[in-house]
Amino acid sequence: MRRLRGADLGRRSPCDEGGAVLVMVAAFTVVMVGMAALVVDVGALRDEQRQLQNGADAGALAVAQSCALGSCDLALAPGLADANSQDRESAVDSVSYPTANSVRVVTSSRSDGGRTTILPSSFAQAFSGVAGTTVRASATAAWGPPSSARSLPLAISECDLAKYRLTTLPAVLLFKKNPGCEGSLDSPGSFGWLDTGCPDAMPAPISIGAGVPGDTGASGPSATCLDSSLGKDVLLPVYSTVVVVNGKRSYTIVGFAALRLTGWRFARGQSLLPACGSSESCIAGTFIKYVTTSETGGGTDFGVSRVFLVR
Repeated sequence: MRRLRGADLGRRSPCDEGGAVLVMVAAFTVVMVGMAALVVDVGALRDEQRQLQNGADAGALAVAQSCALGSCDLALAPGLADANSQDRESAVDSVSYPTANSVRVVTSSRSDGGRTTILPSSFAQAFSGVAGTTVRASATAAWGPPSSARSLPLAISECDLAKYRLTTLPAVLLFKKNPGCEGSLDSPGSFGWLDTGCPDAMPAPISIGAGVPGDTGASGPSATCLDSSLGKDVLLPVYSTVVVVNGKRSYTIVGFAALRLTGWRFARGQSLLPACGSSESCIAGTFIKYVTTSETGGGTDFGVSRVFLVR
């Protein structure tokens, strides 16, 4: 048997892996730092993108709503872009109109008190020398007439509406009397009242295109419908034609108008803020522009719009 000598004890075995482990640890450390840079920096970019998108969405919807109401207010976008940013700093690069009834808002990152438009990097700068990245987002919102809505159970003819809608003065809508319009449309026994119930009690919104049955047994709506709506903005279905089948009337709805209700009176004795003579039936108010929460669009534009994001 060969004896180990002192000199042999000082020699390293060819299989000694200490150096290789050190190299592997160093390489693994670099990889871990790179992964940290990826997780932190990419996560920050995505979070910034989310905030900017929320700001762009909110800004586009707000400007679109102002446009639907008659006055496009571009100044709404910057405030909402900042409000949807955690650091209250974001930029609105542009507000444009792709079509006559849509608006596009583009937002981008801003930091350091607004002095820079980049999102600083936490780790990547040490590897690439790049100080940061500019993040952008955009949103397009549009507006147009709704195809359905919950409304008062009263249908007004296009002819009547045309006389009042374009004025800011209060309108008094008389029933059974339509000077200059088709007097047979609001016929005795129906007065344009619909068999749908009050807005809150409707089983489903009124939709355009389909015939809505008239309430032939009523000389006016429930007082509850009107009492709760006084001084508020209410929607009125607008009809183009009336079809009579077996003595029952059906109104073809083509759109919706909005009325700020100020008073009403009915010959049967119900009245509030009398708006017409004691022998007449009427409602009174001012036609206005209005934005509804309807999810679907279509129909004729009578001053009522829905606002929605275009994806």
